[in-house]
Amino acid sequence: MAEAALRFVGFTARELVVERFFADGKASTWSVADRELGWINKAGVSISIEHGEAPMTFWDQGRRATREDAAQRGQGPAVMFVGGSNAQSYGVIDQESFPFLLGQRNPDLWIENFGNGGYSTAQALLMTERAVGEFYKADAPQLIILTFADSHVVRNVSDQSWVYKISDSQGRYVSPPHFRLDGDQLSFRPFQTIGTWPFETWSALVTTLHNVWMQSVVFDSVDESVLVTQRVLAQFADFSKANGSDLLVVILEDRTEVSERVFDGASFPVLNCSGYERSNPDEYLLGGDGHPNAKLHIHFADCIGSWMNGYFESRSSEGGS
Repeated sequence: MAEAALRFVGFTARELVVERFFADGKASTWSVADRELGWINKAGVSISIEHGEAPMTFWDQGRRATREDAAQRGQGPAVMFVGGSNAQSYGVIDQESFPFLLGQRNPDLWIENFGNGGYSTAQALLMTERAVGEFYKADAPQLIILTFADSHVVRNVSDQSWVYKISDSQGRYVSPPHFRLDGDQLSFRPFQTIGTWPFETWSALVTTLHNVWMQSVVFDSVDESVLVTQRVLAQFADFSKANGSDLLVVILEDRTEVSERVFDGASFPVLNCSGYERSNPDEYLLGGDGHPNAKLHIHFADCIGSWMNGYFESRSSEGGS
């Protein structure tokens, strides 16, 4: 009777839908599964599904191309970009991405882009730790530039609003690595695949019960998202300092304008390059509601490049390398 009543009012059984970015064997699949990070950019060329269908080149260890030849890099200070899809530069060709543009403008710098689509600040921290240990090794980057979008706040706590948007190659929900508060302490939660409950794929009742469980108990975490994000950013700053790197956080997207709360009292420099995604999306976003287009990437390169010029001039005047 409960099953019939739920179906009568429009509830349905769970349908396993594969996330299009994680589907096996598709030209648009830019990712490959990673046990620690959840996923990572897949080496090769992937085709964007957004306006223009741009080809995007990815190198090994999850890097997006920042120059024509991976083996030819600047011999000066190393600059590492990391973050979500805006850092990854999803939707534009390599030469239009802001890290590539900055590399062209500053050929002496060694610029690498470890931005991965869908990443939270928590995943970006894990990626940075891996890159410093396995890619840069004993020579950590002089400058780490972490990009931030307001969507990262709920991702950092794996709130149900984010969990429902991502699924693996079998259509199962996943919870990416994230943090929660355990009392007053930050508690790390590793990547988790969320399997279906028995009979969920044919029962509206079981599906509803599972959804209520996730939304009200396991992944009802939005209330602690800002504080957790602040704590994760503090960990990021501590890690950078411990490895001899300077940290800059760049706000690239802030549609909900939560960044003022997130970065209140921050101990590291914060550069706000956002705004056009709110004020003029038709001109600066792919298709008017997608990722940043080439014009917005030029703005990002100008905004970040101006800060970098001042940073390196200051380092030079202080006798730094």
